[in-house]
Amino acid sequence: MADVVVFGQVAIDIVIRVPTVPRPGEHIAGEGMGWRVGGSSANVACALSSAGHRVRMVGRIGNDEISAELLKELKRWGVGTDLITKHSTPSPRTMIILDDSGERTMISLDPDPTVWQLRPDQVPDLPTADCVFVESYERYPRTIAKAAPKAMLVASPPAPGFTEWPADVVIGSEAQLPDTELATPFPYVAAAAGSRLRWVVITQGSHGATAHSADSSTRVEARPADQVDATGAGDAFAAGLIHGLLSERDIKSAMELGMRWGAEAVVRLQSLPPSWAEVMAAPGGDPG
Repeated sequence: MADVVVFGQVAIDIVIRVPTVPRPGEHIAGEGMGWRVGGSSANVACALSSAGHRVRMVGRIGNDEISAELLKELKRWGVGTDLITKHSTPSPRTMIILDDSGERTMISLDPDPTVWQLRPDQVPDLPTADCVFVESYERYPRTIAKAAPKAMLVASPPAPGFTEWPADVVIGSEAQLPDTELATPFPYVAAAAGSRLRWVVITQGSHGATAHSADSSTRVEARPADQVDATGAGDAFAAGLIHGLLSERDIKSAMELGMRWGAEAVVRLQSLPPSWAEVMAAPGGDPG
């Protein structure tokens, strides 16, 4: 299996379940469901580790009591935490408002996102990495591309205003791109990602996903699922796609595996994706 390094955060998800998301001024009853481990990068890291890859996370975590529980959960999934450093502030938190359809509204409670940023001199050399996942270059240095010269570099879509966004594969949702670029996103992303860009993969919720290259597009349909919690579904898709590409599947087969993982994620009341074993044990677990 592959040597994977994930740049990102592990966070605390505080979940409140409501019948519907309240309108302004409305008073509704909600059910507090406590906290659970989450964070987009942690979701991807745990999923890939469960598929047998050697996964390490690079980033920062708070220095509060709950940070020990977050690190403990990563280790339980087999994710290496030796490259995670502590900061004096509380660990990042996200409030998740979950409605009866399983859709979620997320509110970040992070008081100062800049404390989680890494400086270029804090990026470790990663000469043996096969894959590097970067949550966002808004938080992590673009010198990561030089630190991992042999890796397949995977990132989210470029944030507005960034002219340099190194990536071989970009994975994100329609909401992360300007509406004017959705039909043909490859040139827009390539302007920041550079000549190394191979694929721009855009998820479209229940309408599936489309992978765009410089000269073609490949589309896959979403898999039906009885959704109870959409939290982490996009992360599960990303993990499946990355695992497929690392296993030398073609882009369509890799996306289909991502769709399978995403469908299994939404039927569970949790932020972390189901494990690889759970995905494979489900009916139609391996699409390829």
